[in-house]
Amino acid sequence: MKSVFAGNFDPDSAIEAAVELYGVDATTAVAYCALEAYVDRREADHDFWFRIFARLRGIPLSDSKH
Repeated sequence: MKSVFAGNFDPDSAIEAAVELYGVDATTAVAYCALEAYVDRREADHDFWFRIFARLRGIPLSDSKH
């Protein structure tokens, strides 16, 4: 399936939008986005949202797959 979000948003804008929309629940909302993309087998979107989630949680990621 074609990527819906990956490539269309930069990570900083996605984080800013999530925090603006969901406030203290931004990390949870982003986790749901990553989960939904995973279930839908949208790998690029899952990777995008997972990286946003990791940044919000302060989890450092290497360049390898998670």
